[in-house]
Amino acid sequence: MATVYLAIQESLHRPVVLKVMKPVDTDSEEWKERFLSEGRLIASLHHPNIVTIYDIGISGEHMYISMEFIDGGDLKKRMELPIPAGDCLDYLIKIGSALGAAHRHGIVHRDVKPANILFRDEDTPLLTDFGIAKQVDMDMDLTATGIFLGSPNYVSPEQADGLPVDGRSDIYSLGCIFYEMLTGMKPYQSESVIDIVIKHKQAPIPELPEEYKEFQPLLERMLAKKREDRFSDCASMVDYIKEIKQQYGHRTVTTDLDLTVADSEAIKADKPARKLNSTLLVALSIAILINIGLKIIEINIKGPAKKETDITTQSTLLEPQVAVAAQNNEAPPVEDTNFEASPAVKKALLWLGRQSLDEFRLTYPPKNNAHYYFSKLLEADPGNEQAITGILMIAERYAILADQSLAKNDYEKSRAYINIGLQIDPENDSLQSLRSLIDELEQQSLWNTIKSMLSLK
Repeated sequence: MATVYLAIQESLHRPVVLKVMKPVDTDSEEWKERFLSEGRLIASLHHPNIVTIYDIGISGEHMYISMEFIDGGDLKKRMELPIPAGDCLDYLIKIGSALGAAHRHGIVHRDVKPANILFRDEDTPLLTDFGIAKQVDMDMDLTATGIFLGSPNYVSPEQADGLPVDGRSDIYSLGCIFYEMLTGMKPYQSESVIDIVIKHKQAPIPELPEEYKEFQPLLERMLAKKREDRFSDCASMVDYIKEIKQQYGHRTVTTDLDLTVADSEAIKADKPARKLNSTLLVALSIAILINIGLKIIEINIKGPAKKETDITTQSTLLEPQVAVAAQNNEAPPVEDTNFEASPAVKKALLWLGRQSLDEFRLTYPPKNNAHYYFSKLLEADPGNEQAITGILMIAERYAILADQSLAKNDYEKSRAYINIGLQIDPENDSLQSLRSLIDELEQQSLWNTIKSMLSLK
């Protein structure tokens, strides 16, 4: 939705984050005024755990937001290493408090995810990207698709259904983050975005590992499928978490790090304890690097794949099953997901199909490619012109890939791309022309080889 720059505010000589929204297809003065009024409301939020908005406005056709620059990383990066349970609870309290402040002003975040939680310092998480959901919520009700598509791993059931949302939707998203902080895994996993969304709506709440069982009641209330079964607001949730944290208390360090009695004595000395934590983190980092090194060695032993410098790097080069399907003149498989064909789901499928098309995920990986999403949209809405156009555009993308491979004299790969594209659109002129050109080039190459052999004799 936006391009983000690190900029300098010249009047104050300070670094700022400048988020320039992509132009929208509307000249509506009412819509622009709505963007500004909502921006002013968001900028009025003053909370120690909310990123500060400096300015918001419109310049020409561009809408922009200027905000505080935070260089302490985000929660997504921090979760690459284990986070002690006590810290998890502390983050929940602070981010829950920030959400509560926003909810009291009538603002629902709608996109609470680890990448939107930044850190000013080690112990200060900050919530960012408020109001983006409202920015795209024009007259087309994109709330249900425009935001959850970016974060399907944290979407509440009601948001997935395209229903109006309130603060309890943000509580659900925060519950997903809590589970991920404790376990290192997202609550629901699948290769298909649609499958993940369905699980958020229907699958049982996941069970925490044995060492975190005491937090299961909290998780149950945050991830309840029915919003009336969740905490009524963030204030009651924060109070509940504070009670748990107080009971958890001194067990936080010993539970998370499994220290000996001698180590527990070192904790009282403060500095040695921090040295111990640093040593553990260094050891863990070394283990990760060793594991990466072993993976690299394994890849080199098997033989590294040739790197591509053109757009084929984005397309996932022909996987065996896709290539076989092409050679056998079979259409790329589309598996059934048994989803409900609601208007929100149809919008989601169209958005995902176009996104996959732009990223050249054409027929692979399974359940996450343009052909899959457009085909599912046609299954849900037979005759949908946008889906039909999308599928025809897949063939055009394969013509691009075939042309690039041909330019490198890689006839085999080019022909494979052409075969797949023609399965999708047998009447595609570009693909047919490329196929004829390859035939001519291969015949010419063969004739040149024969002449060369005859001349040698």
